Amino acid sequence: MLAQLAQAASNSLTISNFLGACLGIFLGSLLGAIPGLNGTMAIALLIPITFTWSPLFSIAMLIGCWKGSVYGGSISAILLNAPGTPEAAATAFDGYPLTKQGRAGKALKMALYASVIGAIISDTLLFAAAPPIASLALMFGPPELAMLILFALIVVAGTGSRSHIKGLISTALGVLLATVGLDPVTTQRRFTFGSLELDAGIGLLAMLIGLLVMSEVLIQMEEGWSHSEGEALKQSPDPADSRVSWPELKRCLGTIFRSSMIGSFCGALPGVGSITAAFMGYDQARRTSNNPEDFSRGELKGVAAPEAANNAVCGAALIPMVTLGIPGSLSVAVIMGAFMIHGLAPGPMLMVEHPEIIYGMFMLLILSDFFMLIIPLPIMKIGQNVIQVSRAYLFPVILILCGIGAYGTHQNMFDVKVMVFFGILGYLLKKWGLSPAALLIAFILGPMAEVYLRQGLMMSGGDPSIFFTRPIALLFFLLSVATGIWTAWRRTSKRRRGQ
Repeated sequence: MLAQLAQAASNSLTISNFLGACLGIFLGSLLGAIPGLNGTMAIALLIPITFTWSPLFSIAMLIGCWKGSVYGGSISAILLNAPGTPEAAATAFDGYPLTKQGRAGKALKMALYASVIGAIISDTLLFAAAPPIASLALMFGPPELAMLILFALIVVAGTGSRSHIKGLISTALGVLLATVGLDPVTTQRRFTFGSLELDAGIGLLAMLIGLLVMSEVLIQMEEGWSHSEGEALKQSPDPADSRVSWPELKRCLGTIFRSSMIGSFCGALPGVGSITAAFMGYDQARRTSNNPEDFSRGELKGVAAPEAANNAVCGAALIPMVTLGIPGSLSVAVIMGAFMIHGLAPGPMLMVEHPEIIYGMFMLLILSDFFMLIIPLPIMKIGQNVIQVSRAYLFPVILILCGIGAYGTHQNMFDVKVMVFFGILGYLLKKWGLSPAALLIAFILGPMAEVYLRQGLMMSGGDPSIFFTRPIALLFFLLSVATGIWTAWRRTSKRRRGQ
């Protein structure tokens, strides 16, 4: 074992591999900060030019690109309320209010520190416990995953809404919208109203841009550019508002660690992904906070939680790929293609046949986390200058970027129409006190819940007791019931105290 680690260190800890990781992080951070682009696109574009490069250099650059894009999405989410990547949507809930308070630098730094800490925790788990964690993930079949998603839906029903009933309405609406398209089993059309474009369902990116970005522009336009015609967002002159102090970071460490565990767990389960992890991390931070009412108003924990969670997914998502040959997400599936191009077949034999490359990759992953502390800083600085442009000029540019981002996903004007529809819907939801966040989470989780539910029923021949007789599935069902009862009781108690 020690000889393998020494060989891995000799192969991986070279200047060229460091440069590959740095280049990947820079490209990923840049592309992730642009709404409509993401790390998966960048990885797919980079793979063809890595054919003649060494495996470690290529993989270090591709994984660095993925990690950089996950953090890069938070830059535009915090500065413009326009998430560069879907997993950064939860970061905007508290990141953008901090920007409006003149504390954009503090929010960006907290997002960066949380991202790095979350990534280090996840990569350490990958290095030390890949086989055991992969074995745990194997215990989750369709019934367990169905109950896990039910628990997640119950948990997020209150996200962003003061009223639990309104949160449940938002969640139910999101699940309903997730059923639009072809039935995954029978391919029967559902709620498409004869539209061929809706056969594939509602586009996530177009929906996300409309709900979170366009709706916010409409809200601020209605308010008259925030009560000052064309006023730009200003940064606070106090240097303390542009950095994160040690007491502030220390206060968020518990949240960061908990969210890192949530992200690592979600990453180790194929198909769950960083979007779910980010929203779960955010909601758990809000629920366990002594001041949950501060969330969505500029709470640093609301920035740290989703960033730690979505970055922790990156390392853990490699666990099922390395040990079982199962990609944990779309980005990992693309990276898996790069492994195969270089003659590395993911699966149980990979660590036996090529231990020096795999352990070398683990070392580069952990080192690249420290590069993340430095490389995104220039992009962050440029972004802070952008928000000082008058919003009379900035809002039209944001709307144009929204349209480009929605169109660029499938090069289809229908996605632009979807964006406009959800922009108006998001505006109305915010006016009515409903939660666009809960709707979005339910929309993401809905298709997975349906597939796992139906697979579980197929396993049991239509007997629903399979969801209550398997220990892990029963545990998550009981947690769902307990969470629903506790949330209702807590809100009722608060209402009575308020009276």
